[in-house]
Amino acid sequence: MPALKTPAIVIRTYPLRDSHRIITFYTPELGKVKVVAYGVKSPKSKLSGSLELLNHGMLLFNYRENRDLQNLTGFDLIEGFDGIRSDFTRITYGCYFAELVDAITIEGDANPEIFNLLIYTYQFLSEIDDVPLLARVFEIKFLELAGFSPQLTHCANCSAQVNAFLPQKLKSNHSGSPVIVFSVGHGGVLCIECHHRDTNAFSIAPGSCELLKTLRSADLPKVQRIRASTRNHRELKLLLSSFIQYHTERNIKSLKFIESVLET
Repeated sequence: MPALKTPAIVIRTYPLRDSHRIITFYTPELGKVKVVAYGVKSPKSKLSGSLELLNHGMLLFNYRENRDLQNLTGFDLIEGFDGIRSDFTRITYGCYFAELVDAITIEGDANPEIFNLLIYTYQFLSEIDDVPLLARVFEIKFLELAGFSPQLTHCANCSAQVNAFLPQKLKSNHSGSPVIVFSVGHGGVLCIECHHRDTNAFSIAPGSCELLKTLRSADLPKVQRIRASTRNHRELKLLLSSFIQYHTERNIKSLKFIESVLET
């Protein structure tokens, strides 16, 4: 039963009987790891204050092969992201990012880039002005790293180059301005010849599609300088939340909370 030590972020925590907790960590070398923290809810536990959701630290546990739950032996806090915790909006979005990673990643499937994305996002979350825009950045970058990135340039059905077109036959748009059609089921944008193949496809402004391409490739420090219109925000939120729900096949509770409390 070897002892393993690795950097880790707490992405989920829930009680187990009276004084124990099950903690889910995301690590760069082992992916998602679930451990039992025995007695951590006791006032005498040295770990009770360090195992809060989103905390970044050095995890130590006894590894047993083919076990769903490992035995926690230590967690040394590195960063608690206090700047996030002091702001209701920022901590709510921080919890959403953690829940999203928990929903999509698989235990034992390591991806150091996802770990780094979480760390960097939490660091910028404490200072960025447009928090919802940072959420869209996290979503599109995380989806790409997890292997679910939407197709934004070529038709997801026939692979033709996609250009905006006038929506005379699209009931979702009455303005007559050019649109891009996005299909969640097909996994990306559709060309003018294929847009009818998904009756649930919806239209977005070409500018929203271009902005999403920019966000996917942008370094996080540059996001502070990017400006998004109200329409951009609305359309990218619809596109990415629909895409995430389709691939996770579950409702992300923290996202529903954001929609009902922060976006009303």
